[in-house]
Amino acid sequence: MKTLNLVTNRAVALMKCAGVAIVLVASMVSSTAALAGEGHDHGDAAPIATGTGSPRVSSHSDLFELVGIVDASAMTIYLDRHATNEPVTGAKVEVEAGAAKGVATPQADGTYRFEHAVLKEAATLAVSFTVVAGAESDLLAGDLTLTDAYAGHDDDHAVRPWLRWAAYAAGAMALLAIAAVLIRRKRRSGSQLASYLIAAAALSMGSMASFDANAGEGHDHGDAAPAAPAASGGNSPKRQADGSVFLPKPTQRQLELRTVTVEEKTLPKTVELTGRVANDPNTGGKVQPTQAGRIEAGPRGLPQLGQAVRKGETLAIVRASTAAIELANQVAQTAELKANLDQARKRLGRLEQLEGTVAQKDIDAARGDADSLAQRLAAVSGSVSATEVLVAPVSGVIAAAHAMAGQVVNAGDVLFEIVDPAHLVVQASAFDTALLGNIASATASPSAGTTVALRFVGAGRTLQEGAIPLQFNTVATQGAASSSVPLAVGQPVKVFVQTKDTVLGYAVPTGAVVKNPSNQDIVWVHTGPEVFEARTIRMVALDGARVSVVNGLKAGDRVVTQGAPLVNQVR
Repeated sequence: MKTLNLVTNRAVALMKCAGVAIVLVASMVSSTAALAGEGHDHGDAAPIATGTGSPRVSSHSDLFELVGIVDASAMTIYLDRHATNEPVTGAKVEVEAGAAKGVATPQADGTYRFEHAVLKEAATLAVSFTVVAGAESDLLAGDLTLTDAYAGHDDDHAVRPWLRWAAYAAGAMALLAIAAVLIRRKRRSGSQLASYLIAAAALSMGSMASFDANAGEGHDHGDAAPAAPAASGGNSPKRQADGSVFLPKPTQRQLELRTVTVEEKTLPKTVELTGRVANDPNTGGKVQPTQAGRIEAGPRGLPQLGQAVRKGETLAIVRASTAAIELANQVAQTAELKANLDQARKRLGRLEQLEGTVAQKDIDAARGDADSLAQRLAAVSGSVSATEVLVAPVSGVIAAAHAMAGQVVNAGDVLFEIVDPAHLVVQASAFDTALLGNIASATASPSAGTTVALRFVGAGRTLQEGAIPLQFNTVATQGAASSSVPLAVGQPVKVFVQTKDTVLGYAVPTGAVVKNPSNQDIVWVHTGPEVFEARTIRMVALDGARVSVVNGLKAGDRVVTQGAPLVNQVR
């Protein structure tokens, strides 16, 4: 029984010692972390990215917008037009940063590069840029804050952490060794063992704290300089807490973002209608045969789609085709006419020999019969192998071709359609009769961002499917080729009718309007050199390429017109 009690007491003492040792080691680790000083964390936590990453300087004027990004001892300068965000290339950029002066070197990617040793030092510099681009010149200025993650540290700071952790390990091993020795001594009680361990731990902690305190002259862990912000947090696009988007200048160049400065103007109210393109009856035409037959190619071959033709040009030949019985009848009739013609000519010859003894009227009658029979024979003989030449009724291009060599066609079949691309008709339907007297102008939009000017011709006074038919003619752009009108016969289009009523608004391209997660119409406004803000708007259609924003913008806003969907996708 005594042996059993002895074993039990030793086990309890061993467990107490192990628990005390674990608590002491944990206290050492937390204490040494606290000894590091305020603002100096020796843990493994990743640095939190704050700010914009690489040091930056930005400035703008009515002409230019400039952003300089520092990397090591070099500054990359992005120079853009302030109104449109277009890169400015071929300019002369003089830089003055503190005591450093020089001219930035143009790069192949459209940026400018300025290198100087002053950019390596941690300081706040007043930077000015003198920009000369052609006949335009400007002076831009800003402040540049350069930070150093190891400012005020000794050169051997990177070597000291392993010495510190070696001291921690030595202290822990010493505690374990003391615990093992004391357990073997039977005469020590559990409380005495704990006292020894606590004293040893205090001695070890005091020595390690002294090690940290003597880290080196000029090495103050309490007031250490803040670390530089992580580059990964500020040099890439991101959606900020307020909903705006931070988009660095390098990314703006890649996405080719463009802006426009909006102005409030008096714009017409617009009504959107559904229309369809048709051929103009005055400038277009159809080619149809008047008899059945077989197709033969003309002098230039059969015309192809899109081929230009001139009025009166031969497009194809239709050789008449008849049934066998009809052909036999025509051959028999031809033979009979030939025989009758021979007899008529012989009779005429005999009468002409008896001229003077035979009345002249009989000779004239015989001559008339012979001529009549000759004409009838020519007509019947020609019908056996008759051909019809199909010519272009107007000048234009072939819009439809339904003919092949050797094809048998019927009378009235449409073989070719000719259109003049510069003169087409757009037919639309309106349900409001008041619109007829309130039309100022109109445009057709076959696709988003594409418009064709229209001229109102007239309106029908008979309802078609409950709507009033309206007719418009296309207006070709002066100096443009006729084929530049992007319309085709039968194509559905949107017709935007500008009325004589007006409204105040801001005209922006349709491509500038996107949807937010709430399915609201928004535009992105360039509020800072690298910041874009979403604005919820209310708009009305202006034409196929523009909309009129009546609420949500103010004069002078720079609205993104190219690349807005890409900005909207940044998260």
